[in-house]
Amino acid sequence: MSSSPILIIGGGIAGLFTALKLAPRPVIVLAAAELGSGASSVWAQGGIAAAISEGDAPEKHAADTVAAGAGTVDAEVALNMAREARMRIEDLLSYGVPFDRDLAGKLVQGREAAHSERRIVRVKGDTAGYAIMMALVEAARRAPTSRC
Repeated sequence: MSSSPILIIGGGIAGLFTALKLAPRPVIVLAAAELGSGASSVWAQGGIAAAISEGDAPEKHAADTVAAGAGTVDAEVALNMAREARMRIEDLLSYGVPFDRDLAGKLVQGREAAHSERRIVRVKGDTAGYAIMMALVEAARRAPTSRC
């Protein structure tokens, strides 16, 4: 393994998530502003769709996405993304994202737009972008090879 750091340009959700997934390789995140303050990711509202409830499936999620796209969505890409969604939610949970939970501790899932199932996970309603960014910034700063 090379000891040279990997340079990631951009300190939004995509850049920080990539940096964390590359661990333990050394990574430098180059951002125009202090992490957590300059990326538009903090303004993302709503939540994240993932087929994680009993009775739901990535195939259903992908079918909803394709139908909502009205001919603009690649079905194979939609299916691949839907299959990854559960694992990415689990990653975000492991990085400390405080998704809304019910009294039993299960993730609260809402239904919206073209989704046929309840599969939207949120943080305090519509603060997912901010909460995800703050959790990823903290996780990146704790990473042993971090230069944040």
